[in-house]
Amino acid sequence: MKTKTIFDIPEFPAQEDVTTAHNDLIIEACNLENVCSAECSTYYLISWFYNRPGMISRIGERLILDAEGSQGGHLFRGPFGKGPLKPALEKMLHHIQTDFGEAPTLHYLPGNFADKLCATIEPKSKEDHSDFYDYIYDRSELASLEGGKFIKQRNLVNKFEREYNPEIIVLKEDDTEKVMRCLDKWYERYGTDDHFLDMERDSVEIGLKNLWKLGGVGIKIALKSEMCGLSWAVPVSHDTWMVVVEKAPRNVKGMYQYVNNSLANILPESAKFLNREADMGIEGLRTAKQRYNPVKFERKTTLYY
Repeated sequence: MKTKTIFDIPEFPAQEDVTTAHNDLIIEACNLENVCSAECSTYYLISWFYNRPGMISRIGERLILDAEGSQGGHLFRGPFGKGPLKPALEKMLHHIQTDFGEAPTLHYLPGNFADKLCATIEPKSKEDHSDFYDYIYDRSELASLEGGKFIKQRNLVNKFEREYNPEIIVLKEDDTEKVMRCLDKWYERYGTDDHFLDMERDSVEIGLKNLWKLGGVGIKIALKSEMCGLSWAVPVSHDTWMVVVEKAPRNVKGMYQYVNNSLANILPESAKFLNREADMGIEGLRTAKQRYNPVKFERKTTLYY
């Protein structure tokens, strides 16, 4: 599929579905705004949805991203990129009301960008979403696991390697069907009667099929006697990649830590940071993410105009 240019995209309020052809534009816009939010990535816009994929539009050279809400409707984010901000924001808010019949609201914006919009046009109110902050890590730290703050993870990785002698396999596009068979074993074991995991499984399949078109990288950890471990990541800006899948058998101690460390080691040097997404307010997930010592967070803010 041919890569899109900014002027191939319809002018807001007209829209088109996000595809892999938009990826370079979205990455560049995120980079210009210092955005590394999961919700603004091409990967999520095309793979994680209820009834429709994400949509894209522009005002001048600024992008507008539109995801579907859990109850339908539109979750607008933007306008990201270059060019005058105030007239683009004014036009965006106007069309949200007149063409979509919705309140002029910008949902779950990356925090720094939300601050920029507030300084441009002050909203009536704003809402912080701390349960949906993305955890951002130093990739080199997760690759080396050096120092006292990573001693537990380092010991688990070393012990796992000694006991299982695992094989690290870099995924290739031709491996897609094999990888999905491995993942289906995981979902069969752990996903019983869990609607969220059913949705996640569908998203994972779409994401895997598009992984290489999005410039992503993935690994498989193969053991002789156990289900494989899998993980992959995609770039969301010039220096930040997002880990979008990490699966391993829960009964094999140290395997998740080994998968985490192995992926961090095969990513390019340009990947300075890793976005490992939000904890969604789940206490166990929050504890696990905090143990890996995030260096910062990608805040999420909704602005009500």
